[in-house]
Amino acid sequence: MNSEELRELLKCEDDRTEWKLSAKDADKILPAICALANDLGDSRRPGYLLIGVDPKTGRVADLGQRGPALDQEQQSLASRLQSSRLWPTPAFDIQLHELDGKTLLVVRVDPYPVPPIVTVDGMPWVRRAATTVRATPADQDRLRERRPLKTQPFDVRPLAGATVEDLDMPALEERYEAAREDVDDPDVFPSFEAWLTQVQLGAPLQGTWTPNPTAILVFGRSPQSFFPGAKVELVRYAGEDIDGPIAFRRTATGTLPQQLDVLWAQMSAHVTEIPAPADGIRAPFVPDYPLEALKEMARNIVQHRQYEGTNAPARIEWFEDRIELSNPGGPFGRASEGEFGSNSDYRNPMVTDWLKQLGYVEQLGRGIRRVRKHLAKNGNPEIEVEVDGFTRVIVRRRV
Repeated sequence: MNSEELRELLKCEDDRTEWKLSAKDADKILPAICALANDLGDSRRPGYLLIGVDPKTGRVADLGQRGPALDQEQQSLASRLQSSRLWPTPAFDIQLHELDGKTLLVVRVDPYPVPPIVTVDGMPWVRRAATTVRATPADQDRLRERRPLKTQPFDVRPLAGATVEDLDMPALEERYEAAREDVDDPDVFPSFEAWLTQVQLGAPLQGTWTPNPTAILVFGRSPQSFFPGAKVELVRYAGEDIDGPIAFRRTATGTLPQQLDVLWAQMSAHVTEIPAPADGIRAPFVPDYPLEALKEMARNIVQHRQYEGTNAPARIEWFEDRIELSNPGGPFGRASEGEFGSNSDYRNPMVTDWLKQLGYVEQLGRGIRRVRKHLAKNGNPEIEVEVDGFTRVIVRRRV
């Protein structure tokens, strides 16, 4: 970028240009990058974030002399833009420029070409005129509709490199034959690969039928070969923090149904009963955690987590006084609005649909509300929720 181009960007802020005084405020920088990447106006042109410019006057404030300090600030900003808080990561470039003897950082952001929409902690942002604002539902529809060929969710798009041989063929062929027997005229039933496309487990890609992430995660022979982070690490500590001795450890791998079977079995084994206040001569015992609430949390941890763009596993850390469940990605779409669990949305709609067909989830959008009711009935404290690129839910032990 030459000086004339830079001066042009300093004339005024607009839907493709934004000014910031400092790079240290992530709560303002990340939404700005997110908004430029979403390119609500469909300009298809790069957007620019100029750092070191006073937004009130448009004058370069000067970040100081080039050297180790500025290099470190540039590297720190790049790391922040590649964090899991900003997802999916847009294409960007950061350069130091000098103008009239003053230094500023220029971040070039290319419009993100494929949905899902770019978000910060699960919330999409857009530029409206010269202002960065949260995207309304109408804005989000507009972003999706302008790219009709690529509006499918991540878990439905064909997965390059995967083949039908990566699937559990006996299980799928059994379902295929059962579906074929249910129709009046089996002779007109689609072929096996056409049926797989019909039930949204894949589609032809460059002439070859190709599974999608749902097929790999639900019916795959080795899902972790494609998604190394698609697993849940369960660890129990003999204490109240991670410095305590590890009393038990198990990693749930395989398909998502296999992971849920492992998690439910382990949770059932680890829940213990403790004495409740006496009722007359009766001395009842109640569980320290309601098992149904834990099973619901296990469903959520595999159903709603982010599988694309991360190799981080989901985790269940069981301490003496609490259980912490965390997975990559913040609440998705409408689920990010209001109190945690009050609104439902599906980051992985086809994964959810197949888990429903297999009897593992209900798909009624009431999971967290049921968790709260089970905990209250059992005498456990209200859940605690933290969102920082991961979603972390803390369930306290009944006392």
